[in-house]
Amino acid sequence: MPAMKISNYWRLVAWIIIMCYLLFVPASQLPSQPFIRIPHFDKIVHFSMFFILCLLFFRPVKFHTPNYYFWTPLLTLLIAAFLESIQHTISISRHTDIYDFFANTLGLIAATIFFRYFVSGKKLEKLV
Repeated sequence: MPAMKISNYWRLVAWIIIMCYLLFVPASQLPSQPFIRIPHFDKIVHFSMFFILCLLFFRPVKFHTPNYYFWTPLLTLLIAAFLESIQHTISISRHTDIYDFFANTLGLIAATIFFRYFVSGKKLEKLV
């Protein structure tokens, strides 16, 4: 098996850095009024962040194991649990929220289904 190039991981690393910033920024630095008035907008953000994270994990994990439909969602779920559980220790004004974790989980489930039916084995996979 040829080695996967480091350049194949840059999107994943960049996204993790962006996510950590968004998850750990103090609440006082967030807008008091959301720019879009959608109920539970923060849950949509959590869903989206982990949807993208899971998609970006698929290609590297697929390169290393044939069981990538098991390992990618599990790895993403563990990261979701870890980031959500330490959120309050990194930023005092933030807290752990089970509903955020639920949105994270739905995002990674949706990403797994999306990858399976619309990305895997198609030209789109090279972009992920």
